[in-house]
Amino acid sequence: MSALVTQTLFDALLLIGLYAIGSLGFSLIWGVLNVLNLTYAALITFGGYTTYSLWHAGVDPLLALPITMAISFVLGWVIQRVAIDQVLNGPASLSITLTYGANLVLTGLILYYFTGDPRGIKLPSYLDGYISIAGAQLTYARIVVIVVALSLTGAVWWFMDRTELGAAIRATRLDTEAARLVGIKVKSIYRLTASLSAMLAGATGSLAALVYSISPQMGDPLLVQMLIVSVLGGLGSIIGPLVGSAVLGLTNAAVGNLWGATYSTAVATGLVLLVLFVRPSGLLGKRFYEE
Repeated sequence: MSALVTQTLFDALLLIGLYAIGSLGFSLIWGVLNVLNLTYAALITFGGYTTYSLWHAGVDPLLALPITMAISFVLGWVIQRVAIDQVLNGPASLSITLTYGANLVLTGLILYYFTGDPRGIKLPSYLDGYISIAGAQLTYARIVVIVVALSLTGAVWWFMDRTELGAAIRATRLDTEAARLVGIKVKSIYRLTASLSAMLAGATGSLAALVYSISPQMGDPLLVQMLIVSVLGGLGSIIGPLVGSAVLGLTNAAVGNLWGATYSTAVATGLVLLVLFVRPSGLLGKRFYEE
């Protein structure tokens, strides 16, 4: 029994780390631009395959992470500049349709180039091992992913809370017109936000590639989890996605170890419905998102 509890906690820590960094990027663009960016799934997949390609070219998979993040940052800027900028003032259905189409295009390109066969990264020797605690195992790779994911999450929190650019993003999120009046270039903030969101999606895919096999559809189930976390934690708060990640990570790990992964999504969806019934704005959502 103790081994099961310990293993559940280990699995939960991994999920919390991935959910936290992924949901921060997803809720960032949703909260600031009010765009439900469905391209996020393909950006996660892109991050996984970019890290895989760099590893295949001889780059250490951990060194591939910052390179993947930089490339994803640029790709996010391009998608925002070329596509999303054109529909920001349109109805929500237009941006959803556009980002869904872009997601299909990017996923199709990945599928065409890499085929649909699952692929995996052969870990270097310093990541190929595990520790055993109370009968449960935690691999070195998972430890690194947990530490890196939570460190990146902390870095994003620091950036948003302690820097002028972070303050400009928060001001734009709160009141776009007021931000313009005080001299903030809103369009530039939108593009920066989209780039940061894509960078975090790329980081999520890159870290996931260290512990899971990758495929052209790997981003789709993760996008569902990011959506659940964002709704559960609530928009308008950096802490919201973190709390949502902790709740969902513990829930999925416990349900998965007890009854199998098949039931995880169903239980998570039920949990979200319950929370929204009690608090329509999510656990830590801000009131202005309801208005």
